[in-house]
Amino acid sequence: MTLHEPTLFVLLLIGYAMLGLQLVTASRRLFGGDALRRWGWGNALMLAGYLFLLADLVAPWSLWVVASNTLIVLGEFVFVAALQRFVDERPAPRLLTLGGVVCALSLTPLMLLPTPTRMALMSLIAAAPLAWAGWVVWRRRKRIERSLWPVGAILALAAATLLVRCVHAVIEPAAYADLTQHNPVQTLVALAAYVALLGAGFGFVLACTERATRSFERQASHDHLTGALNRQAGGPLLEQALLRARRDRSSLAFVLIDLDRFKQVNDEHGHVFGDEVLRRFAQMVRQRLRASDLFVRLGGEEFALVLPGSDAAGALGVVDQLRADSRALDLRTEAGRCCMLSFSAGIALSAAGRRGAEALYRAADDALYRAKRAGRDQAVLAGGDETIPA
Repeated sequence: MTLHEPTLFVLLLIGYAMLGLQLVTASRRLFGGDALRRWGWGNALMLAGYLFLLADLVAPWSLWVVASNTLIVLGEFVFVAALQRFVDERPAPRLLTLGGVVCALSLTPLMLLPTPTRMALMSLIAAAPLAWAGWVVWRRRKRIERSLWPVGAILALAAATLLVRCVHAVIEPAAYADLTQHNPVQTLVALAAYVALLGAGFGFVLACTERATRSFERQASHDHLTGALNRQAGGPLLEQALLRARRDRSSLAFVLIDLDRFKQVNDEHGHVFGDEVLRRFAQMVRQRLRASDLFVRLGGEEFALVLPGSDAAGALGVVDQLRADSRALDLRTEAGRCCMLSFSAGIALSAAGRRGAEALYRAADDALYRAKRAGRDQAVLAGGDETIPA
């Protein structure tokens, strides 16, 4: 059975039109909308390029060849820019934009070369952005959505088929003397383009959907201002930590933290500065904690820490270090005034996880109020007299 190349190109046109419609619909609602819009521009360029290429198959004309290949190469570079923006979450490097412009401009003088030589060089130029896309995905494979893995693999495969055509045009130039004749390598390239359309295009939309889902899940479990876990997520995670402590017969420390005189900070310097204080404090705490520790914002200026495997000395040591780090924060208002930050803390222990979450919270809350009544800027251990004064 022989595949009809114009038919493949018609299928490509239909596919790009369908993908373009989906991108227009999805880009307004999905996370990564800017990257999706860029992918949509690349899709439009590819659609226009294949329209010109189909016209060239019907009525050969050198201007259509230049226009079609230029649009296709530009579309590839726009795809790569969209993919890199989505993966790295920042604009694509200028070198990529410059490379796209140079490659597109270089296609016009290629029309002066013999057809086999032109096909080899065009294949090499078209393979470059696709290979770059595969490298972008491979470089970030451990932290990106898994639905992007096939996107990178398919684009790299399309680049490989173009390189095969480049080599074939060099080795068998007679096969490219008349492009209207059947050429199995040309058919392979057309099939790879169709697979790339389906796999990469719709795979990219799926990756945006996956990232949007992860974003919604994070918003549901994390405080939007500080990035700490919210109260709804912190409760079940504390219960899980206590279950592990019972199973491992290890100690667990629960710490309640209340920023001292935070209402006064809001009243004197405004809520915008108060929000910045909360963000800076949360950032400082996260840098100090272990991966197994939990950091929860309970509301307002009140936070909680869950420290698995920590005894009294360990918990007091962590809180003491956090208090020192808080005082060292360089918090300055717009007027340049320095704002010193301190907090009070109550610490409760659950030996071998025997004390439940509710009892642990009550004990830590009682210790916190003891710290406040004693003058603030200190930590009190529940059930003991140990404190860390200012």
